[in-house]
Amino acid sequence: MKTLTLSLLAVFGLATAVPAMAFGRNADIGEGIIPDQTRTSIREIVRTAVRHYLNFRKQTPLSEEQKAAISKILAEHREEIAAQINRCRAARHAMEAAVKENGSTKTAAEKIGDAARDRALLMARIGAQVQPLLTPEQQKQLEAARTEIEGLVDGSLASALR
Repeated sequence: MKTLTLSLLAVFGLATAVPAMAFGRNADIGEGIIPDQTRTSIREIVRTAVRHYLNFRKQTPLSEEQKAAISKILAEHREEIAAQINRCRAARHAMEAAVKENGSTKTAAEKIGDAARDRALLMARIGAQVQPLLTPEQQKQLEAARTEIEGLVDGSLASALR
């Protein structure tokens, strides 16, 4: 159970960590650069994602069979997940170094883009394996959470363009 929880957190972390970490500490997210409303929106997106994750676990507990099957899937992808986390971290550090050294930010940005693409593809593969294990009600709850989070992201991006 502990392994399953940590694995799910790792997968969730892949979804949110790279964009959030690129901005630095929570209190400093885009301070002086990004409008305050957008900064608040970013924090709200992360809070909502965590709230949905915790609510899903509480309101829709997985059966022992589901837990075992999901744990097996995550174990199969464990090395990929770890490599992806390390690759994202390296891409962020490369970008930071390029900015500090007035180096090739284009190359560093491409590395961040490649890492984001690969993260999305990995999550899609894992999601495609996990989704059939969920009941229709669990799938509806997951889709509702995803829809709300996407709405928050879209709203945040729209407010940044004002």
